[in-house]
Amino acid sequence: MFFLLLYFFYDIPPHLKQIYQYIYTFLEYSFFAFLLWSNIGNRRLRVIIIVFSALFAAFQIIFFLVGKESKLDTIPVGIETIFLFVFIFFFFYHHFNTSKSQFIYHNYGFWIALGILVYLGGSFFFNLLANHIDPTYWFVTYITETIKNILFFIALIVYSKTPRENSLDKKPLPYLDMMI
Repeated sequence: MFFLLLYFFYDIPPHLKQIYQYIYTFLEYSFFAFLLWSNIGNRRLRVIIIVFSALFAAFQIIFFLVGKESKLDTIPVGIETIFLFVFIFFFFYHHFNTSKSQFIYHNYGFWIALGILVYLGGSFFFNLLANHIDPTYWFVTYITETIKNILFFIALIVYSKTPRENSLDKKPLPYLDMMI
């Protein structure tokens, strides 16, 4: 989905590019936040992620209405990155506080969190300074995006090898003996 959004960016009329960037930033944030949210089992941390997401959506709408037009929505991207770093911290905090007998790298969520961390951390300052640097330096962000994609691929492999819980194991079977 994000590949297609980036692929068609240059085909969008110039007067719609600004809103397109805000929508892209919100979708990217929502996707990453959902991936982290789904890997955190603590209800309170999940509620915090939802509250931060609502605040981010409100901030982005306000910033779109009062902000000036630029090459990239650098402030929302910076806020997105900081929020997602906090969510990754929540993920690791939750994982290390739950007693599990397996190593963290056996959890597909670890690879997702690591991929998001590398991608956003590696492109953080490029995104913040996007309106002030020469566009020829953008190829450097492709390196972190490639690493993110590799780590997401590893997450898919780990997820496919994770044994599934049988739903019948969770629910006891009813007593069906009708003999008196």
